[in-house]
Amino acid sequence: MMTLDNFKKDFDQHRATYILGFLTLGVWLSQFFANGAEATAPINLYRFGALFGPDIIEHPSHLWRLVTPIFVHIGWEHFLLNFFTLIFIGRQIEEIFGSSRFFAVYLLSGIYGNILTFFIKPETLSAGASTALFGMFGAMAMLGYLTKNPSFQAVGKQFAVLIIVNLAINLFQTGVGIAGHIGGAIGGILLAAPFAPKILANKITQAQKMTFLAIYIISAVLMIIFAFQAGY
Repeated sequence: MMTLDNFKKDFDQHRATYILGFLTLGVWLSQFFANGAEATAPINLYRFGALFGPDIIEHPSHLWRLVTPIFVHIGWEHFLLNFFTLIFIGRQIEEIFGSSRFFAVYLLSGIYGNILTFFIKPETLSAGASTALFGMFGAMAMLGYLTKNPSFQAVGKQFAVLIIVNLAINLFQTGVGIAGHIGGAIGGILLAAPFAPKILANKITQAQKMTFLAIYIISAVLMIIFAFQAGY
């Protein structure tokens, strides 16, 4: 049984995971207490910040909708699956990346997944932390390839398989934002180098870090621009 002291130590070691987890939990409980059984009705998901392309196109200042969907969920099963994946797997990944780098990879890959959804399927209403979770998986898969470290290569292969299996399952599920999952994974892959763990910093060149970061930024900006042009 975890004592208060043990929890404090665990919190200090996995600060980013717990902060993201508390934010995710807080938003979901707010959805539920504000709307009850109607918490997952489209209009209420929209009001809580779900991604909805037509709204962004009509109101460009609402680009914040590329961020907020990471914390909005479409039902208890959706929330619980993502929440416990974040808590149990996120803590392990945070130990490798460090809190600040993990926090950045999680949010930025989630945003990238939402950008890809906005670009490919702007008409859909979507939400969920899956974009960011796939980003965690993608970043871990990429580390092994970048560093050629045998231990990270083995772990990276496991996460690569996890991504492939989950995407394959998504193909047979209805209502799943597979574009967001793919985008999140790509975002994590692109962010692995610029936000690489300190222990692997000397294994990745500065040129690699700058190149992957530039690809992330330029591709994200272009997708947003093209989405607006298509919408108009």
